[in-house]
Amino acid sequence: LIGLWDYQDGVPGRGDHVIIPSMWYSIELQATTPVPEWGNQQVRSAQEEDVIIDANGKVRWAFNRQTKYHLIRAAPLN
Repeated sequence: LIGLWDYQDGVPGRGDHVIIPSMWYSIELQATTPVPEWGNQQVRSAQEEDVIIDANGKVRWAFNRQTKYHLIRAAPLN
């Protein structure tokens, strides 16, 4: 455990780990922002992506990073 999406200032103790080269790590991205069109309702968007950190410390995405939303239409309420 290096960090948490909702605790961005680090995680003392549990977040103090050595990075092992060529290992996969999860990047948890999160943003919350008001949406004016929705009466400034706070909307949270979260993503989790995998990266590999090589022996030189270079970070690369394990897969292509998601760049589009996959929208799922809700079933009508009857």
